[in-house]
Amino acid sequence: MFPKKHPEGGNLKVYVDCVSPYSWFGFTSTKNYQPLLEQYGISVDIMPFFLGAARDAAGNKFAPTPKWREAFSEQDSNMTGEMLGLKVIWPKEFPILSLFAVRVATWVKDHYPTEKFEQTFPAFSRAYWNKGINISKPEGIIQALAGIFPEEDIKEIMKKAVSPENKQRVIELTASAGAFGAPWIQAFNSKGERKDWFGNDRWDQVMYHLEVPFTTVRIIPPEELEAKAKL
Repeated sequence: MFPKKHPEGGNLKVYVDCVSPYSWFGFTSTKNYQPLLEQYGISVDIMPFFLGAARDAAGNKFAPTPKWREAFSEQDSNMTGEMLGLKVIWPKEFPILSLFAVRVATWVKDHYPTEKFEQTFPAFSRAYWNKGINISKPEGIIQALAGIFPEEDIKEIMKKAVSPENKQRVIELTASAGAFGAPWIQAFNSKGERKDWFGNDRWDQVMYHLEVPFTTVRIIPPEELEAKAKL
């Protein structure tokens, strides 16, 4: 178990953009960990941001996946999704410009109860990464958010999402991340020390930095598994 002492506060911020399936994974992992993190005094916040602008600012412009890496990328996204209970079906339209969806998610996060944002982001991810719905367009947004908001409310949210103040809010959130990929994880431990990570496969390091007790990967011995099966 690492580390050996309990944390004395801390903060975890996870920046996500639905254009990336790994943001869907990162969002899901964060929500899975959040209850116990909060029991250890770690505050948790999930923030929408525009990955395209963040990558451009960092000099990490989008490039198609090389042919030699395609099979691995498909395997990785499929298995990661499966382990989190998510089904990834690669959309025919990829990539899309996610800016409109990010603006909508930002407006929802800032003007609705937390649970509405926490329904909105995975709804966008599921719509795009499972159903192939193009959420860069108004009709795609309406499809994705059906069942979360009445259609008239969705139309009003879309109008507010492109207001000057909300556009500026997205710019500020994106700049504050300092990211070059998504999900982008920022963690401040109890000493105020900040570390950043990219991706959904660095949670051991995140927990170690936050001083949260956790266990590493452990193979269960056959005899232990057999003993449990007899209970």
